[in-house]
Amino acid sequence: MHIYSKEIELKIKEYKKTTKAIFSLVEKYDKVAIFTHLSPDFDAFGSQFGLGVYLRDHYPEKDIKIIGQSLPLYNGELYPEMDEVKDEWFNDDFLAIIVDTATLDRVSDNRYEKANHLIKIDHHPNVDPYGDICFVDVTSVAVAEMIAVMLLADGRTISKDVASYLFSGIVGDSGRFKYASTTSLTFGIAEILTSLGIDLNYIYNRLYIQNLDDLRCIGYILNNFKITKNGFAYYVMDEATLQALNITAERAKENVNVFADIRGIKVWAAITERTDTNEWRVSIRSAGIPINEFAQKWRGGGHVQASGASLLNREEIDVFVKEMDEYIG
Repeated sequence: MHIYSKEIELKIKEYKKTTKAIFSLVEKYDKVAIFTHLSPDFDAFGSQFGLGVYLRDHYPEKDIKIIGQSLPLYNGELYPEMDEVKDEWFNDDFLAIIVDTATLDRVSDNRYEKANHLIKIDHHPNVDPYGDICFVDVTSVAVAEMIAVMLLADGRTISKDVASYLFSGIVGDSGRFKYASTTSLTFGIAEILTSLGIDLNYIYNRLYIQNLDDLRCIGYILNNFKITKNGFAYYVMDEATLQALNITAERAKENVNVFADIRGIKVWAAITERTDTNEWRVSIRSAGIPINEFAQKWRGGGHVQASGASLLNREEIDVFVKEMDEYIG
């Protein structure tokens, strides 16, 4: 019998009914596929692999697939490679679980549409309440935190690998426990996960490992960033710049927090060209000013201090910057 803090016990109680419903649905299917959003982050990966490996541990007879985009610096190091799944796999009955994805248009693989049942597990504002089970907790710092509580509510053994994946997701989405959405519950769950024998040094080294191309990217940012009169700092990288720096758009946006903790900068962003989707993706961070509602006006959304947006062409960048400056002024 494990003894948890009163706060954790109350959260487990809150999650108990939904957790039971989710696992009851899992038990009805021989095939389960776990999806997440485009351009996955640590919480996306950590949630997918944390839940997916837990299901594999406790349902070895089931075919559990973890589906999405692989990123070279993460998959094969901190996380395994994503499963390569042929279209024929989806012809049979299966359950789809989508994690850390607020809207269906952001799912990285549309084969979830063939699922017999769909489960949403998310912590973003519930603007698209999809799924046969729609489990959303906006008070949670990360979906990985939600899944950790779910697994505690389920009551079966949590392996060291599962704990490691979930911990990485919590660290990533809490900004190393710095964001305002971090709570005492977050620290309590982190303590439980670390007690399961995870290697903190290994996780942190791989969460934030960079290569020489990243260093050159940071050099470019420091030499080319702009800041508005009201404290909005940003950098723009088009496809030609990304190629010259030998870096992907995903990696370019990862360096957005070079502006964190700089006096005079209230909000900061990375604006990167995506030729595959014919848009400019904006990753926005804030030192305190709420930015999610502003991001929603620009085809995006997210968290109060960490959101994303989409611009249709280069001309919209100037309008976006002007409106952001006015918004935070």
